[in-house]
Amino acid sequence: MKKVEQVEVEYVRKTTAMLIAVICLAAGFAVGVMYTNLDSDKEKSSIVRNVPSPPVNNTTTTTTTTAQQINNMSLIEQLEKVVASDPGNTDALAQLGHAYFDTNQYTRAIEAYKKYLELKPDDADIWTDMGVMHRRRGEPVEALRAFDKAMEVDPGHQQSRFNKGVVLLSDQNDRDAAVKIWQELVEINPSAKAPNGRPIRELIKELTSEKGK
Repeated sequence: MKKVEQVEVEYVRKTTAMLIAVICLAAGFAVGVMYTNLDSDKEKSSIVRNVPSPPVNNTTTTTTTTAQQINNMSLIEQLEKVVASDPGNTDALAQLGHAYFDTNQYTRAIEAYKKYLELKPDDADIWTDMGVMHRRRGEPVEALRAFDKAMEVDPGHQQSRFNKGVVLLSDQNDRDAAVKIWQELVEINPSAKAPNGRPIRELIKELTSEKGK
């Protein structure tokens, strides 16, 4: 029986591999990136200039990366000083958490978000961001709890539902639960899309059709 169960788990992973490859967790503070369709009139009125891109070489890439690292370090240092002198500054705590988030400092980001949520527990976006950090730290159960909390404080929150589906599918191998939570998302926003632009309806259809095989 153990061998059979192992094969079944491997099969689920293989059949969902393509789906997982095109979806990822989305940060709660990046509102609108995942699901909001651009207004067609605004798209038409936007002017895009065909400016040639400068040549890319290793030196340019390294210099840009180093500059970004220095800027991130400087920002984090400044925010840490603000928080140290004013622990109740929720704006600084949120920005510090985001800075840690962007530099992949999962534990520090979680700590900053927790302090923020102690002061503002009804912020669904921050709960979602903390869930993403838990998942990246290899704690899917804690991630799910954070996403659930986001939905508790904001029943219409879309990012948390999408992210919960990703964790259920890729970390928990629970396709039915993932489909259910994404169906709830589609009920809230029929045009909901994954970060790559693929409609959630298509992901649900593919998962349910795969199950029937």
